[in-house]
Amino acid sequence: LEWTALRGSLHNHSSWSDGRQTLPEMAAAAYEMGFSYWAVTDHSVSDFVGKGLKEKELTAQINEIEHVNQFYQDAERPFRLLSGIEVDIKTGGRLDFTDGMLAQLDVVVASIHQGLSGSEAEMTRRLIAAAENRNVQILGHLTGRMLLQRTGYRVNQRAVIDACAATGTWIELNASPWRLDMDWRLWHYAKEQGAKCVINTNSHRAEHGQYLLFGAHIARKGWLTKHDIVNTLPLKHLRDALLEKRLRR
Repeated sequence: LEWTALRGSLHNHSSWSDGRQTLPEMAAAAYEMGFSYWAVTDHSVSDFVGKGLKEKELTAQINEIEHVNQFYQDAERPFRLLSGIEVDIKTGGRLDFTDGMLAQLDVVVASIHQGLSGSEAEMTRRLIAAAENRNVQILGHLTGRMLLQRTGYRVNQRAVIDACAATGTWIELNASPWRLDMDWRLWHYAKEQGAKCVINTNSHRAEHGQYLLFGAHIARKGWLTKHDIVNTLPLKHLRDALLEKRLRR
């Protein structure tokens, strides 16, 4: 895997929550770096620290994303901002938004940001419940660890990997140098089970797009190839892949 095979990141934050760039600025930066797509996945309402969006704000953001995309309709090469959310996984595995709201989005990343002191069984149940939601395509930063700052919460990662393989949920390799989560030592097991990886930057500013380079190095360390990583797909095939889980019976 070379990092240049990655066509975009599916977990990024804008100035609508705790990111620095506006949507037009995000799109311009991603396009200039040569990417084919870039997902806008701001925090959801329960994440007060991250200035999470309420449903009304998320609806307005979807409309602005479509407006930005009109600018790229006649671009020299295909590019699209994808609508999305990093939705909080709350106690019991409940999500911040209804299924109806989540179904309107291109990308749903489900992550835990609160209640990090729960038991291993509880945290594992929360993540598996999110993976079982047909509107959730990605589980974000699986253990919530922050390198040199905090250890991850207790979770049976292999059980979560098994659930992702069974439901067609992708597991994030968070390329932020503070996270690099899921840990490289588990990717071989995930690959054996048939779980797919998506390398994301968790960008909060334009220059974080370069984090994909770190992600590619960690993926190679975990013996992943281009075929194991979803965001090596071109735009059309990526959009088809995002719909697959929702269409499962």
